[in-house]
Amino acid sequence: MYDPEGPFPCRHREDEPQETDLTVHNGGSATVHLVAIDHCLYGSADTTRCDCALVRQEEIHFVEFKHGKNKNRPDRLRECIPQLAAAINDFLRAGIIAPHSVVLAVACVGFAEQRPPRGAAIEARILQLNQLVLGEVVVELHVTDTTTFS
Repeated sequence: MYDPEGPFPCRHREDEPQETDLTVHNGGSATVHLVAIDHCLYGSADTTRCDCALVRQEEIHFVEFKHGKNKNRPDRLRECIPQLAAAINDFLRAGIIAPHSVVLAVACVGFAEQRPPRGAAIEARILQLNQLVLGEVVVELHVTDTTTFS
């Protein structure tokens, strides 16, 4: 899946994958649903939410794409955190996410396979994300270009 240029929602790529795509692995037989958040649930003027969510049964992965040439990857990761938190909070308020759930947030910023290795900078982003999220949920942050539903 990918986030197209311009004011368009995230989409499933039909043709050859690109290096900025998020690869989704579905280990089960249940369907993974793409919920376009940016430019769909929220208008183009509201840039405070993440790009999309992937949902399979009770499991949800929130995704923010931040690719670009103007900023380095740690800066792009830092920009992802408030957007991921805002979308997660909206889903909590709407009752879509149950209390005491574990939620996955995916920052697709150009790292592959959780690189760089989880160090102090990424741990700080995980802490920041969990402090911004309201309610009694735990948010796991993955900085990667792949997500897996088991």
